[in-house]
Amino acid sequence: ETPEGIPGPVDFRSLGVREFGTIYEGLLESELGLADTNLVLKKRKKALVYFPARQKDTPDVRAGQVYLHNQSGARKSSGSYYTKSFAVEHLLNGALKPALENHVSRLDDMDETDAAEAFFDFRVADIAMGSGHFLVSAIDRIEQRMADYLAHRRLPGVRAELEALRDAAYKELGESADPKAIEDSRLLRRLIARRCIYGVDLNSLSVQLARLAIWIHTFVPGLPLSFLDHNLVHGNSLVGIGSIDDIKNAFTKTEGTLFRVDAESLLGMAKKSLRRLANCNDATLRDVGEARSAALEARAAISDTEDLCNLIVAEQIVSETAGVAFILTDWPKQARDPETVALADKARRDLAGLQVLHFPVAFPEVFLRRRAGFDVILGNPPWQEATVEEDAFWARHFPGLRGQSQREQEIEKATLRHERPDLVKLYESELDAMDKTRRALVNKKYPGMGTGDPDLYKAFCWRFWNLCSSEQGYIGVVLPRNALAAKGSTEFRKRIISESTEVSVTILLNNKRWIFSETHPQYTVGLVCISRGYSEQTSVLFRGPYLSKEAFLENCNGPPITFSSDEVLSWNDTASLPLLPNQDSVGVFAQIRKAPRLDTPPPPDSWRMRRSTGGPVQTARWMRLFRNTSCSSTNRVKLAGSPRRRIPRYGAEGTHDVRPKEQFGQTLAGLQGGVLRPLESRHWNLLCLR
Repeated sequence: ETPEGIPGPVDFRSLGVREFGTIYEGLLESELGLADTNLVLKKRKKALVYFPARQKDTPDVRAGQVYLHNQSGARKSSGSYYTKSFAVEHLLNGALKPALENHVSRLDDMDETDAAEAFFDFRVADIAMGSGHFLVSAIDRIEQRMADYLAHRRLPGVRAELEALRDAAYKELGESADPKAIEDSRLLRRLIARRCIYGVDLNSLSVQLARLAIWIHTFVPGLPLSFLDHNLVHGNSLVGIGSIDDIKNAFTKTEGTLFRVDAESLLGMAKKSLRRLANCNDATLRDVGEARSAALEARAAISDTEDLCNLIVAEQIVSETAGVAFILTDWPKQARDPETVALADKARRDLAGLQVLHFPVAFPEVFLRRRAGFDVILGNPPWQEATVEEDAFWARHFPGLRGQSQREQEIEKATLRHERPDLVKLYESELDAMDKTRRALVNKKYPGMGTGDPDLYKAFCWRFWNLCSSEQGYIGVVLPRNALAAKGSTEFRKRIISESTEVSVTILLNNKRWIFSETHPQYTVGLVCISRGYSEQTSVLFRGPYLSKEAFLENCNGPPITFSSDEVLSWNDTASLPLLPNQDSVGVFAQIRKAPRLDTPPPPDSWRMRRSTGGPVQTARWMRLFRNTSCSSTNRVKLAGSPRRRIPRYGAEGTHDVRPKEQFGQTLAGLQGGVLRPLESRHWNLLCLR
């Protein structure tokens, strides 16, 4: 919009790639609709939603006009999916930065030939990438560190490749070439995007946007756009085979199989084509074509493995793909049998519409290297439930339904079902796809998913963990509070606390919607960084909670409060992490945790405590009955001595933990240490018994 208030042209030259992604991200998950009545935009839970216009309203969309809306019928703002830069940078500091240091440390142990060969063998992925914000930022960080490394160790093999790209650019540009536009940093970014960066998204438009963002960000005058079709792909990150272990588990269930299940036997036939793909530097259009050809050859070479993955997943979801167990007993010989081919075709039909992605098939080079898996997993996964609601489906196509009573809606929907069989078919296909997705998610490979409508973030947590290299791999992701506390994520928390070297949690409270504008202002978010690897004691680091960007930026790089894995696992039975009201509470919480839990049997002849319910009336009764001495004040509660068999009462304020029993036992343990500062407004009545 121009200063005069009328639509005007957009000058893309003034936009950085992140702003470019923000603008177009508003189109994600959007579709066109035909207004069946006049529509106006109204706020509903902070989102703009189309409603039928009343007589006095000025329509925003008139009946018969085409309009753009997302799949809930709302008009989303452009930043609704966008993770703000301060959060991205924090996760890059906690996950990408240490992973890069490990990478250059490995290079230091190699001679110059091997180091040049392994220089770009550093794999970073965002498996719910949106428009590629995390990946674009990662490219910059990787380029900075690699440039620093080349500054003190030239590595002739890498230098030669950079010079070859520079020469190709000069040749194409001729006399118009600008040396400043073809610096090493630009050439490095281009090669990093081509060889180190991987992304997946369920939305095909999102994949196109991510490729476009990276093309713009790594553009070098005189060179063609890099081949990114192999690295940035369209697919469902949760429905499909995630690792070689997923395939191995299917064979483990089959008795009598002699097939050796490992990356070499499943993917090794693609090695030659993958090496061709890796050696292409996309200096010319012919090189880009060669890279595309090599990628297709690699995929064709492992087509049998892709069929195998389809069979395994289809059996889990459809449970009608009979004969899979028989095939697995001697897979290499039976892979091309007519019966197997027929079953594979059926599996493909059963999985149609799910956008199934098998990671070992999509990115075989990541699983064929010695340190199998990605070095770094970054991102902000979807948090919604896997469900399709019929009312929302019809309202998305006919917003006029929202203004009707329940009875009128049912009559109108019945009419629409009769008049719009095309939409009925679309609804049934979406419902069928979601049903299959739920069955894929409620699976042993995603512990804690349970039944009903599963939360996607839980499955993503396990996918992150299993895709990340077990040897010094790092995860840096945005997660909702429930991932850190809810019962359904208990096994995941226990796994990361027990099998990592470090887990760092920075809590942010979305006060005044400073983190995400579309979520509730009291919603709590965790910036979680995990370092995989074996350690006798995992360090669990806490920062926050921060209630504003200013508080976050001022304190996020300060020293955290650190606990050992044994300490964290001793707090409760679900490995739940605490939700504290402000950043000062972390130190108080650490002091509280020095005392034993009160929901365990006390030592002989010692104080024990339990909660007294009943509010002020019951409190008064206890005081009259036991004539206790209370020792409390507005800011402190101190434990006072008491004669034997006398029962003092204390009014105390407690932290908000996850389960009531744990809230009481864990929170009030601090009284045994002598001092407890109040952390929130809810009061507890405490009986000290001896």
